[in-house]
Amino acid sequence: MAGPAPLLLNPAHRPAAYSPVFKGNGRLHIPGILTPASAQGLHDRLQGAEDWTRSIHVREGEDLDISVKDLEALSPQERAELERSLAESSTDSLQYIFDTLRISAELRAGRAMPAALSAVHDFINGPAFLDFVAKVTGDDRLAFADVMATRYLPGHFLTAHGDENPNERRLYAYVLNLTPVWRADWGGVLMFLDDDGHVAEGYIPAFNALNLFSVPQTHAVSMVTRLARTPRLSITGWIHAAG
Repeated sequence: MAGPAPLLLNPAHRPAAYSPVFKGNGRLHIPGILTPASAQGLHDRLQGAEDWTRSIHVREGEDLDISVKDLEALSPQERAELERSLAESSTDSLQYIFDTLRISAELRAGRAMPAALSAVHDFINGPAFLDFVAKVTGDDRLAFADVMATRYLPGHFLTAHGDENPNERRLYAYVLNLTPVWRADWGGVLMFLDDDGHVAEGYIPAFNALNLFSVPQTHAVSMVTRLARTPRLSITGWIHAAG
């Protein structure tokens, strides 16, 4: 059986044309970033992925990853109580619950990763994608990106934060959205907050759209509601300068 088709950027984009807007706002929403076949193929890779982990922020410096398969062995009441107790025990302003496949972290640790997901890491770290981002941002310091897949289900969220990390040279954050149909009233909106805490701008997770923004920048993901009819899927991470 043939493997998944290679991932390709949409050749219609002219990244240098986006640069003035990005430099003015520090963020950008680019629709149709991949070719249609690439976007559908990447969605299918995530839709069929196994071994998701439920990631819950407990407190500063402590994140808990629990196998979704192990969680599903619990009763719905036990699972809900566990997640609620962990979230409510946090003493940190940053809180989140969502599912993840930590692609880069697993590869760095030398653990096996399905070839279809390893290929995603190679694409994001390849010259086509990094050169595209360099031209959009006008920044020639880009060295590598870390990559993870995320899946937000009803009740999942990410509170306001800026992505600062003194131990890493994060330049930009990116979100490649892979949910074919989404509505703003389902939640899951990437929200950028101003100094007064108001939502200055929000991006719904539109299919095959790239959200790119400079670090640090205060943002959050609104809670996915029970109205959502499908998981909110994405590939996300940070783009770093050389260490």
